[in-house]
Amino acid sequence: MKKIIFAIILTSFTSFLYAQVLITNGTPGNPTPNPNALLEIYSKNNNKGLLMPKVSLITTDNPSPFPGHITGMTVYNTNTTTATTLTSVTPGIYYNDGSSWNKMEVQIPTVGDIKYSNVATDHDGWYLLNGRAVSTLSPTAQSTASSLGFTASLPDSSDRYLKAKSASETLGATGGNTAVTLTQANLPNITYNATTSNTGAHSHTYNDRASGIVNSVEAGNTKTVVDNDATTSTTSSAGAHTHTFLISTGGSGTPLNLQPKYLSAYIFVYLGQ
Repeated sequence: MKKIIFAIILTSFTSFLYAQVLITNGTPGNPTPNPNALLEIYSKNNNKGLLMPKVSLITTDNPSPFPGHITGMTVYNTNTTTATTLTSVTPGIYYNDGSSWNKMEVQIPTVGDIKYSNVATDHDGWYLLNGRAVSTLSPTAQSTASSLGFTASLPDSSDRYLKAKSASETLGATGGNTAVTLTQANLPNITYNATTSNTGAHSHTYNDRASGIVNSVEAGNTKTVVDNDATTSTTSSAGAHTHTFLISTGGSGTPLNLQPKYLSAYIFVYLGQ
């Protein structure tokens, strides 16, 4: 107990002299407090850490176990909220922004993750999907790419969108068109029937191109009928009937542009560092 009291007194004295507080573990070895730090913790053997106070939070919008939200308050939460809500909590370090608790998390990419970026070159384990041979990558990246199914080359994402893989597709397969021409099979399965009106009597002309001499029996007498000249005759105007007709669509078969408005970016896959 005397040693602990002495350490507190010594620490307070150091704070008085330097306007900073340096807490050390083991023999200090004359460490100098950082002039920009109000509080500095020093471990001589580099084998000690900072243990945050453990509390049981209820929800992110509930300040409990504190009487109210305190800006900057940092704790380690030990509770897990069973309800699946936007304010649920899980074990981890939380800080308070004055109105709610926020969990401090660092999202580390996983091998095979895909991302968009404005950076044009490989970086931090992310490799540009530009169709290059896998053999040109680092040994680690080659092994990882092979485990993902990219044994010969990386997919080429140039001028392509990402889509979810179907069960029958190979990972990294490409396809699709930006312009498509409709064929008859692509049209709606509808039959159009058109007829003219069946009202109104009218006549039609026709050509009589018969020739030669034929015999005709009329009233018991045989008479010779000469039919060796071409004539144009007209049918009777009596009798209502209909006609079918063709309707031209006036189309030219111009392909449809199916590409929506877009913002271009580079696509990368994470193969590790």
